[in-house]
Amino acid sequence: MPREFRTEESYQAEKVTRASLVPFLEERGFSSVDDRRKKYGKNESQTIHAVDPSGHAVSMRVKLCWRLGREGKGRGYSAAQLLAKVDRQNPDRDMEDFQAKLVADRVSHLLVVQSDGTSVIAAASIPVNSVAEIWRAQRDESARLLEMGVAGRRKSNQALNGDSPTIWLSDEKVPSIAQKLWQHPGVVDLVKLPVLSTQNPSDDTFNDLAGLDLALLGRDQGKRFQQIVSGVKRDPAVRRAVIKRCNGTCERPGCGAGRAYPGFLDVHHILGAEKSDRLWTCVALCPNCHREAHFSPESDQLNAELLEFARRFSPSKTR
Repeated sequence: MPREFRTEESYQAEKVTRASLVPFLEERGFSSVDDRRKKYGKNESQTIHAVDPSGHAVSMRVKLCWRLGREGKGRGYSAAQLLAKVDRQNPDRDMEDFQAKLVADRVSHLLVVQSDGTSVIAAASIPVNSVAEIWRAQRDESARLLEMGVAGRRKSNQALNGDSPTIWLSDEKVPSIAQKLWQHPGVVDLVKLPVLSTQNPSDDTFNDLAGLDLALLGRDQGKRFQQIVSGVKRDPAVRRAVIKRCNGTCERPGCGAGRAYPGFLDVHHILGAEKSDRLWTCVALCPNCHREAHFSPESDQLNAELLEFARRFSPSKTR
């Protein structure tokens, strides 16, 4: 039996990241977004077809970063493995073959994504014909830094990563390697695109928690004042549909709490109300489970389980 290097937590985190990409792209002006997946055992291949904000049709093969390192107070480092293994004597040839296969699959871009919990914190859209060139630039820069003795703690070539070619989105210790990506013509940092879904892109997920109004804490006989609150509009039809679907009980697996009176259950936006307000990204939760979904140390794992449950009600699953 082959050795299993990944944990169940990593698979759950991957599910959350992959599910968050469609709303992430839509809020940045992508339209007609079509998420296509292929299963290979526990692993998945994901290609997203869409129309980008400039009106061009794109087909993006997704590569997820395999780690988010915390080396200091900055972003740390993140990287995505492009190939599991190459011929050490001729990695350039294997990388060219990798790029040619993407072209043959009619992929126009490689979408390299770094998440942190339920948030996408880096996403590089790379023209497919530039993938091998960017990788070589990062490899050569890593070799230069190693030769000069200024590669920090790195003792081997980062882009080669042994015999598993890897592309780097960030490394706070040696930022010049990631710069070879971000400064390459045609590469787009999707996180920096304007968010179109609301005038204020900040998340107001607290508004999902009934009765939690931090602005009104303190004093009796307080003075009245006018207040302008920026929030993300929810579709009341989605809220009604979720409440109807749950049949009066909490939808967290294993809970099932309910009360006879209306208003006991909250509607929880698993990806955040700003990212997605859909029947298949929302669940009905009792107050205890709703707060666990936001604040508990296991919130990422819990939200991954809730998203897996809610995705059953996606139109693609119910046809």
